[in-house]
Amino acid sequence: MLMDEILDKLVKLPLREIIGYAIASEDDTKAFYEGLAFKTGGLLRDFFQTLAKLEDSHKKTLLRLHETLFGDTDYTVPEGIPFAETSIRVDTVVNLVEAMRIALINEKTAERLYTHLEKRLPEHGIIFGFLAAQERSHYASIKSHVEYLEDVTEGKPEYINVPIEHLNTQLELYLAPHTRL
Repeated sequence: MLMDEILDKLVKLPLREIIGYAIASEDDTKAFYEGLAFKTGGLLRDFFQTLAKLEDSHKKTLLRLHETLFGDTDYTVPEGIPFAETSIRVDTVVNLVEAMRIALINEKTAERLYTHLEKRLPEHGIIFGFLAAQERSHYASIKSHVEYLEDVTEGKPEYINVPIEHLNTQLELYLAPHTRL
């Protein structure tokens, strides 16, 4: 399902289900980033761990808002509206870039959803405006990493297929010419 289709379906739902979807989406995104952190190392691991922590913080903010609006934290997730994340095998640089492109779609979807909620609930606009700004920031950060990886690998299939565990500090060693003594 495309981002526009997801948003079109969401905005027609009752507010409780929209907020429920947002909460569950933040949780799903957190798990996705934790998975990427587990697969990578060094600075990329730190980057994905930070994103996971931020998504968890968003979830907690939304749960508090849910309690304010509806008197509880028992949120309802609407059926038939998927999250952008998928389980993707991340074992090479090209797989990582693909996973990060999925993350870009999710971040953009979340930003648009929070922008919609900011307009729909102006009394809580500061919360949704903050969340939308956070998602824009995540998008920009991920995009810069994607652009870097694409720049480094452009026209170099030997880089594209580098096992993910060599992406960080060991990349130069993995790609260095091998000589026999």
